[in-house]
Amino acid sequence: MKRYLNILLLILIFILSSSLKMHSVPTSKKITLNSYAAVVIDQNSGRILYSKNSDIRLPMASTTKIMTTIVALEKGNLNDKVIISKKAASIGGSNVGLIAGEKISLEELLYGLMLRSGNDAAIAIAEHIGGNVDNFLKMMNEKAIEIGAFNTSFKTPHGLDADGHYTTAEDLAKITAYAMKNEIFNKIVSTKEISSGISGKFNRSYSNINKFLYRVENADGVKTGYTGGAGKCLVASVRHDYGRYICVVLNSSDRWKDAEELVKYAKENYKFIKLYNKGDEIKSLRVFGGKSRYIISLTENDVFIPIKSEEAQYIRTEAFVPSVIFSPIKKGDVLGNLVIYYDGNIIAKYPVVSDRDVDRKNLINTITDTFKSITIK
Repeated sequence: MKRYLNILLLILIFILSSSLKMHSVPTSKKITLNSYAAVVIDQNSGRILYSKNSDIRLPMASTTKIMTTIVALEKGNLNDKVIISKKAASIGGSNVGLIAGEKISLEELLYGLMLRSGNDAAIAIAEHIGGNVDNFLKMMNEKAIEIGAFNTSFKTPHGLDADGHYTTAEDLAKITAYAMKNEIFNKIVSTKEISSGISGKFNRSYSNINKFLYRVENADGVKTGYTGGAGKCLVASVRHDYGRYICVVLNSSDRWKDAEELVKYAKENYKFIKLYNKGDEIKSLRVFGGKSRYIISLTENDVFIPIKSEEAQYIRTEAFVPSVIFSPIKKGDVLGNLVIYYDGNIIAKYPVVSDRDVDRKNLINTITDTFKSITIK
């Protein structure tokens, strides 16, 4: 009850402050884009702040390499040494100039992939991580399903046009929001120039071809793309006080301007309100088979939600957490979700986590507990 009262108080304060300073709270404005499809989301909440044809399946060119990179980071080691195959060295399109038989670190390949959009690096990475390209594509598609990008299909690790190779602006935003939580991924895509890394001095120096990094304050990624079938594409990330805006622009005649317009729209039309603090208690859960009988589910981080001023009174939250759970449990394990609704529709989800470790009972624990219960009676 105290939690709901605090939320209502925050919303009331937000409404009152908005009415007292109405001149400083912009209303929703129309936005003109040059792209066929686009979306901007808040990274942490996942809320879509603006969309245009964002659920239509489209080719995505080299923005494909976002998934190539995150799979490689999760499956490989930056210090791995990769021997470049003839297949990788001979791939067409943009490349970093890899030579068959050359030995190069996985780390350098990833910088070549994301800063220079190297198709040769994409093939080399796929062969190294998957054993062959087909196996790596399976990993990419499995990861897409895991992230929740259900309208995405990868047929290449580099993004050159291919039948059945597609995504949607929304799916690509989800994939990017996930990837940007990886510190190494974030470091790679935000880098402007580099010639050495944790694996040592690189074989080459790399400068980033993503002009968005140089055009917009607080931009920290992510990837450009272009093919004849996909047109000019861009996935952009911009940091703000409560996280990041993730923008996706597909098939645009002016991708830089479109991404800037999306960020501007998000900033002008949405304000962030805080619903929960990190570590707030959400629900108590019964534990079966554990040394502790109960655990508490907590918010993993501060919960900020982007809303328009007129939406505040229609925001509500609901916890989807089981009543019982089986041991063992580790502190920080995700137990469920805190779901945010606007006007009855889900607009965001935040994980809730365990407040403690709970080990599984062994035979001695079980006998001891049984003896105690008999003694008490």
